[in-house]
Amino acid sequence: MSITPTSPRAARFGKIPTAEQYSGRSRSRLYQLAAIHHGLFVKDGKSTLVNLDVLDEIMGALPPARIGEGK
Repeated sequence: MSITPTSPRAARFGKIPTAEQYSGRSRSRLYQLAAIHHGLFVKDGKSTLVNLDVLDEIMGALPPARIGEGK
């Protein structure tokens, strides 16, 4: 049996409306996040694409909601 190296999974990209639907964040919030998180947006000519893997990392780092706890 031979072991063949596997290539890393390709990054997933989508346009901004796709990222809005995917994350539930608004267009303006995505732009705010892109100003803080390098690599969230990439350019392909005039198109702005969102790296959904980076967006996953950002969303995964958010703190849990404290529902029903006192202020």
